[in-house]
Amino acid sequence: MITDDSSERAPSDGLSTTVGRLVTGLSLWWTAVPVVFAAQAFVGASGVRGPLGDGLVLVMLWVCIGGIVLAPALGYATARATGHARARKRFATMGAVSLGFCLLVVLFWQFAMECAPGDPSCS
Repeated sequence: MITDDSSERAPSDGLSTTVGRLVTGLSLWWTAVPVVFAAQAFVGASGVRGPLGDGLVLVMLWVCIGGIVLAPALGYATARATGHARARKRFATMGAVSLGFCLLVVLFWQFAMECAPGDPSCS
């Protein structure tokens, strides 16, 4: 007699609805970071001052930082816990790109801090 015991099956490569939505949302969050960063820079440079403008710039900055750091980490953890190899590879790649970007920012920050503001020898 052949029985179909679904509890012994290996996880399929297709995502369940909830996990699929979570993976898509985290992927979109990470993908939207350059757009949000550009908008944050535009709002900050446009002269919008006061508590509303400063608060908006700060919120957008934290959305960018969260998208760069949290989205790949949470996505990788979710994909690993649910056994979805394709999503795990995607989030590992996203994490590597984010790490590279963060290292470039730190390197740029180090070079920018070597020159004092207004120093003619650094121009």
